[in-house]
Amino acid sequence: MPRLHPDEWFPAAWPGMSARRVALADGTAMRVVEAGPADGKPVLLLHGWAVSAYLWRHTLAGLAAAGYRAYAPDLPGHGLSDAPSEKGAYTLGSLSQRCVLLLDALGLDQPMILAQSMGGRVATVLAARGRAERLVLFGPVGFGNVSPATAYAPFLPELPEAFGDFATAIVTRQMIEVVQRRVHGKLGWFTDRDVDEYWAPTQFPAIVRAQVQMLREFSWDPLTPAELAAIEVRTLVVFGTDDRTVRPLRTAELVSQLPRGRLEWVEGGGHVLMEEVPELVNTALVEFLSSTG
Repeated sequence: MPRLHPDEWFPAAWPGMSARRVALADGTAMRVVEAGPADGKPVLLLHGWAVSAYLWRHTLAGLAAAGYRAYAPDLPGHGLSDAPSEKGAYTLGSLSQRCVLLLDALGLDQPMILAQSMGGRVATVLAARGRAERLVLFGPVGFGNVSPATAYAPFLPELPEAFGDFATAIVTRQMIEVVQRRVHGKLGWFTDRDVDEYWAPTQFPAIVRAQVQMLREFSWDPLTPAELAAIEVRTLVVFGTDDRTVRPLRTAELVSQLPRGRLEWVEGGGHVLMEEVPELVNTALVEFLSSTG
């Protein structure tokens, strides 16, 4: 079974949504999916490791319906964005800096930021740098324990370019389906189309290499007290009780160290709540984003 051609990828056939490549000041480019009225209050959505803007398809629709202007990029090394290969391209600092450049390119000073998993850790850096009005973080790295497998990530070898062609062959659709089974909880399930969308980027060797490099270079540890104290904006942290990717251990303690943090649990939810229970998520988002104080 062939992978989807890029012309078929989300947001194709999704009304009211469009995608474009946005050039950054450092010469790289990121693909951004947009939805909602042009004059709507801006919201940036950052996905996690090894997925794409497709993660936010239901959220984009919900935000647009509520009058927000939503921007969901494929982060560097994902989807149809550039996948730089220089050493250090996927450290927390490098990914965060490219997101700052994206905000500059889009003309956004302090958007509200929604983020999931790895994207949640990037969002905390943006907030600490004064580039977020408020945060909503779903199963964010930094607020729980990431799979023990990441402990070995620094020892992963650097893949030569020639290996990428081989890697695209060994990353099978069945492997993506197994991952989907792991990240879902008990409240919702994935479709065949979801598997196809997440498998599609692995047709590009540069993306496969970037995923391995990211595991090796990114910061997967819990946030420190000083890092938490620097996040001064209102922050909502949401975890599914059945999240097996970022396990919510010490989460309440970590959130309590945020100057303006709040923790909410979704009983039976997994790591991709915006896919499992989109209506619940959208209702909670609009309530939090529109609240005052």
